[in-house]
Amino acid sequence: MIAGSLALWPDERRFAHPVLRQAIGYLAETDFNQLEDGKYRIQGDEMYASVMTISSKPPSEQPAEKHETYLDIHLLLEGSEVIGWRLEDGSEMPSQAYDAERDFALYDELRNESYLLLQPGMFVVLFPEDLHRPGLSEADAGPSTIRKVVVKIRHALLKM
Repeated sequence: MIAGSLALWPDERRFAHPVLRQAIGYLAETDFNQLEDGKYRIQGDEMYASVMTISSKPPSEQPAEKHETYLDIHLLLEGSEVIGWRLEDGSEMPSQAYDAERDFALYDELRNESYLLLQPGMFVVLFPEDLHRPGLSEADAGPSTIRKVVVKIRHALLKM
């Protein structure tokens, strides 16, 4: 997992893989206020963005997920979002087995899950070994509206 901020991206971009520079550059240069929720292709099916508006949930109502084909970059546009995270170590059993067509497995409980609070302009890069639970409410807070973008990158692009 990599966490960052678009505010610091101009100085930090030189340290990133060229594919991540392309994806985060897209996030930094796009005016998402002009885009409706939906899917936007960046590089065909190899890299695309999904703009979405969701309601945050408590961890008990939001399963964690894992991807094998794509990695995610979550950028928060509006609201406040907590993302749960834990490195996969093989000890967790999915509550829903991996679905190759939809590229995810789901997990109800994660032992030793860490939480990251995102504010607008912050992003997190989640690799295939990162179990993550997006769209969570802040502790002791009710549901809130979140607007975010998730860029999906076929991880084979990073091996080139």
